[in-house]
Amino acid sequence: MRIALLALALAPLPALGGPVCTFSQECYMTLDCEETAYEVTLELDADRISTVAESMEILHYHKIGETTQLVAQGMGALHMLTIGPNSAVMSVHIGAGPAAITYYGACE
Repeated sequence: MRIALLALALAPLPALGGPVCTFSQECYMTLDCEETAYEVTLELDADRISTVAESMEILHYHKIGETTQLVAQGMGALHMLTIGPNSAVMSVHIGAGPAAITYYGACE
């Protein structure tokens, strides 16, 4: 128990104040889309994005005008995120399967 508490105390915290993308629709492969409440926090100063499940290194970042695109490496998956002025789309390509999940929402 002490080791678990120590590991939790030493774990890096997500950067505060970074943009948060909230996705309300989740589409798995060719199945119907479902409602979700999935969030991704952008930690651009640390070249990372994070979810409740993991923190991922940003491999590619591109901004042109009001549109931002990035690719991050997760555990067994690539996360591709496009952020526009009023909406965001994230596609997660999972190596096992292979499979893909697409999320629709917005970032603030």
